[in-house]
This record gives sequence, structure tokens and C-alpha cells, in this order.
Amino acid sequence: MNAIRQRGRRQSGIALVLVLWVLTLLTVMAVGLTATQRTETALSDNHVSGARFRAAADAAIAFTVLVFAMPPPDATEPDVSAWLPNGVAVPWRFGEVDLAIRVFNESSRIDLNQVTPEQLSALLVTLGLEEDPAASLAGAIVDWRDEDDLSLLNGAEDRDYRDAGLLVGAKDAPFVAVEELLQVLGMTPEIYRRLPPEVTVDVEGAGFDERFASAAAIAATQGIPLEDAQVRVAQRDAPLFDDSSGPRVVDRAGPLYRIEVTETGSGGSGRRMEALVETTPGQQPPYQVRWRRFGLPGAPAPPIDAQADAG
Repeated sequence: MNAIRQRGRRQSGIALVLVLWVLTLLTVMAVGLTATQRTETALSDNHVSGARFRAAADAAIAFTVLVFAMPPPDATEPDVSAWLPNGVAVPWRFGEVDLAIRVFNESSRIDLNQVTPEQLSALLVTLGLEEDPAASLAGAIVDWRDEDDLSLLNGAEDRDYRDAGLLVGAKDAPFVAVEELLQVLGMTPEIYRRLPPEVTVDVEGAGFDERFASAAAIAATQGIPLEDAQVRVAQRDAPLFDDSSGPRVVDRAGPLYRIEVTETGSGGSGRRMEALVETTPGQQPPYQVRWRRFGLPGAPAPPIDAQADAG
């Protein structure tokens, strides 16, 4: 009788263990399914919000081109305001997406395929590099794009790249993308991060336009101290209306504009789109988008000398 009771207890214990094991298995499966569902939901939300931003960014480009295609406001009132390609962020809302639009005049950047070694060296010094390293890097950049294999003073041609242990030498052809600077001998990521806002490869020899250029670009191309260039920029960007000089003409330069669209707002993810647009008034279509780039905005680069000190 006792044996029967003990056998029954053992069977009950085994059954209880089996039940607990099944419950544990079901719990693990439920947790896994829940995590998978959450991941899939997050991915779906990300795709939807990304598509929503792309549509809003395209709308922002069309809106910006429309504004720039219209005649600028008459600068006859003290409170006149005009949207200029000077990089000032303009808030805009499309549907449920809050955006900030910044417009730059592309010709107000330094053409990498036309700039001289002296101007490049001056730009690098203005951005924080010491004079000797700046001269060497400027020579290497020009040697990268020129068609000969003769090294400039402090420059770099194929032999210098081989001596540095690199398999690929100078391109000996014009730059087609600013990112190619990273392949130039002596270029570092820290130095490179300072250059894209100041240079371009898209103006096709149109020449440097000072009207909306940065102080660093003006100082480098005009051979003047940075402080003088900053004064010139401050005078240029003064209010359009001045009692002493009367109203000024609103100038938007162009026709090449770089448009940056950034998602803002409390729920924004910081998505950013950058596009190069050429306006063609009186033609169909009235503008052409040469390229678009999507990505997250990077943090502002600290001065080069500060990075060197930190290292």
C-alpha cells in the first residue's frame, strides 16, 4: 500500500516537473516572439518615418527652389527680410514633419580642381593646421589632381605613396568627389572634417564667388588675414536697410545651390538630406537635382590644434 502511494507521489512529481517545464518553454517562446515583434515593429516604424522624411525633404527642395525662383523682396523697408543662401536655418513644416532648411551658394566654396597650392595652404592654416604641414598637404592635394608625375615642392606623387607603404598613388586626374581627399597622402580624418564646408568639386570652373563665402574661404583666396575676412563678412551680412546708404539690392547669387534639410522637433531623429540643385529659370523643369545624399548630421569638428593637444 505504501509502495503504491509512493509511486503515485513520484508520478505526480514528474507530472508537476513536466508542467513546469512546459510553462517555462512557453514563457521563453512568448518572450522571444514579443522581442521579435517589437524589433519588427521598430524596423517598420523606422522605414515609414524614413520614407516620410524623404518625401518631406523632396517637398522642401521644391519649396526652396520656388522661393529662390521668385523675385526677391524690394529692399526699401527697414524690416525687409529675404531668404539668402547664407546657411541660416529656416524652419518649415510639411505635413507632420518639422524641418530646418539651410541654403548655400555652391560657387562660394573653393574649387578643389582650380585652387592653387598657396590658397590651399592658406585655407589649411586658417582651419588650424601649422604652416609647414599645411604647405606639404596642399602640395599633395594639387599633385593628386594634376596630370603629370612631377612632384611639387612639398608635394607627393606615386613614389611618395609607395615609400609610405600605400598601394595606390596619386590619381593624376581632377577630383570628382570631396571625399577623395581622404586618399591624399598626409590627409587625416581630423583634418578632413574641417574641409567639406569650404570646398567643392561641382562648380565646373565657374570661379570663386565671394558674395556668400565663409571668412576662411575669403581669407584663403584673397590672401588676407582671417580677422580682415571676418570684418568683410560682417559688413556683407549687415541688415539690408541702412539709413546712411539707403536700400541695397537683394542678391541671391546662384544658379548652383546646396540645400540641407534636417528633421527637427521633439520626435525628430535628426535625419538629414543634402542636395545640389541647379536652378534653370524659364526652362522645364525649372530646376535639376544633381545629387542627393541622406545621412545623420555629424558633430561639429573641433579645431585641428585642439585635437592634437588632446592626443
